[in-house]
Amino acid sequence: MSKFLNVGIIQMPVSISMSDNLEYIKKSVDKMMSGYVTPELIMGVEYGISKFETDTIPGKATAFLSEIAKEYGIYFVPGTMAERSDELPEGAHYNTCPVFGPDGELIARYRKKAPFKPGESSVSCQSDDYCVFNIKEKDIKVGVLICYDHFFPEIPRTLALMGAELLLCPSSDPMEFDHIPDILPRARALENEAFFIWTSDAKTETHPTNSCGSSTIVNPQGHVVYKCGKMPMTYTATLNMDEVRLKREYGRDQHLKCLKEFNIASPFANNVSNAPVYETLGELTKTPAEYREKVKEIGMGVIGKKRML
Repeated sequence: MSKFLNVGIIQMPVSISMSDNLEYIKKSVDKMMSGYVTPELIMGVEYGISKFETDTIPGKATAFLSEIAKEYGIYFVPGTMAERSDELPEGAHYNTCPVFGPDGELIARYRKKAPFKPGESSVSCQSDDYCVFNIKEKDIKVGVLICYDHFFPEIPRTLALMGAELLLCPSSDPMEFDHIPDILPRARALENEAFFIWTSDAKTETHPTNSCGSSTIVNPQGHVVYKCGKMPMTYTATLNMDEVRLKREYGRDQHLKCLKEFNIASPFANNVSNAPVYETLGELTKTPAEYREKVKEIGMGVIGKKRML
């Protein structure tokens, strides 16, 4: 019998208020679960829980979200939050995605490895703690990464090598990057022979952000299953997870098998800083102020005398 999985997306506007975001998530889940095609797994967007208010894990937000997962008996990847941690300096935070099981248990959490610099203030989690969890009722392995992580193919590839068949990537991209869901999710799905779901928040009249929406579901062949519009919405798709096995075992192009067969050498895998490209490439600009100062070298953005710091 085929392994079918109903996956729901909450493409939501993100508020500066954590309580408003949690209320929006709850209403969205209620709406999806009242339909006749109900999700077994629901995912949200980057910072859909909180961006400007920090919280611990476990904490207030995760307690609230745990009850939602338990109420409906779903696997729940509600989006990311600004996580305070005792291991970080005062005022610093991780960008973290909690994962809940159908009994409400916090079964995993993933801290973003590649914050988008200089635009993002969160701290990079540089551990080798990758997030793959199992939907045990159907024996489906799911990997989690966050937004800019998927620009670094080593991260989703690691998840695939750990057995992930479905990759979830809650994100938040502005309109300037609205071409991204047409490119990277398809590439990451195809090269890893897995389903890939990329989400992004969306704007409304009361939340007039510059977010692009366009949450996208891609199958293991790299074909788009569904692409959301640019406004807030929910969507549920039925995925036939056997497509992953068929692609990996019987596909005309067998990428994971080739990876093992060719065992391609990666001379800079564990010492990337020694790569020759860095002999002439400058340092990362980690803050907006550093970026503005850096681009003055090429005469960009120097006409105005008053500059924000």
